[in-house]
Amino acid sequence: MTARRTPDDSSAARAISALRATLGEPSDNSTPERRSSRRRGDRLKDAIFSAVLAQMTAHGFSGLTMEGVANCARTGKAALYRRWSCKEDLVVEALNHVLPPVDSPPDSGDLRTDLAAVLRVMRESVNSPAGCAVLAIMGELDRDHAFLKTVKERVLAPRKNTILQVLQRAAERGDISPSVVTPLVAETAPALVMAKLIGEGPPVSARYVDQILDDVMMPLLRAGSPR
Repeated sequence: MTARRTPDDSSAARAISALRATLGEPSDNSTPERRSSRRRGDRLKDAIFSAVLAQMTAHGFSGLTMEGVANCARTGKAALYRRWSCKEDLVVEALNHVLPPVDSPPDSGDLRTDLAAVLRVMRESVNSPAGCAVLAIMGELDRDHAFLKTVKERVLAPRKNTILQVLQRAAERGDISPSVVTPLVAETAPALVMAKLIGEGPPVSARYVDQILDDVMMPLLRAGSPR
């Protein structure tokens, strides 16, 4: 059986505290009589996704249940199970819904400008309630847990890949050498952002992101690039 970290690990505790500060303490006192049966489509989904974050604030991922989400969203469990077969699928979609979308990479023609735009979105994401929820999951579950792997593959990896695409375009313009366009280099900035988040908790400052760009990324990319 895979070992599980306790929810009171420092990173998880900081993330849950940040979520509570942003969302406020959720109420679990919703009753079927108070539920709205008229919400449909996007309005209902928004309520459900908000409830997912609220329930993770109160109970962590392990304590989150479909019934608790339904009560918090003031809907029925059937409305959830029609869309998601399990809480894992629901949480992944909720995180993808509330995090900024994975759009086409910026293409201003200037490498630093494009990297700054990508990292600005990343900083906003990790400082958001959804970002704090991801941190809480990472702190609560063992790194080999199947669901944590799913979050990394379906939520985090597509966003990290944006930096690799920015580097590829810069190499095509001749701004940097193709030799520095590697997954390892592309992961450097996100890894530093996450290390800051895990080590000190949110928020990650704009100044820190600028330091990553100017003191780490740009020197690294220029080292093997044409003058």
